[in-house]
Amino acid sequence: MDTRMTKLEDILGSPIILSRDKQTRIYGLNSKGREIDISAYTESESRKGYFHKVEIEYLPGSLHLVNGNCTCESFHYFGMPCKHMLKVRNVYIKNKKKLD
Repeated sequence: MDTRMTKLEDILGSPIILSRDKQTRIYGLNSKGREIDISAYTESESRKGYFHKVEIEYLPGSLHLVNGNCTCESFHYFGMPCKHMLKVRNVYIKNKKKLD
């Protein structure tokens, strides 16, 4: 039995945006009217090597998340934006100029 861990990049390829600390990886960006749809994975702080799948709808200029989803326990328990969703938004904001 092969017990090797599969790397995220082996499955999804190279991310569009990789955070400086390499914990957040944005794989999908889509403009939808004034909103930006962002699909990403961000590493769990408590479980190294485990990534949460994050999808957000972000309204540029306002810093507001319009809608979103995260696979973390906090989001499923409280049903409101979690730190992973905010981290994805912040990584996008910091790297937006590189995409233009």
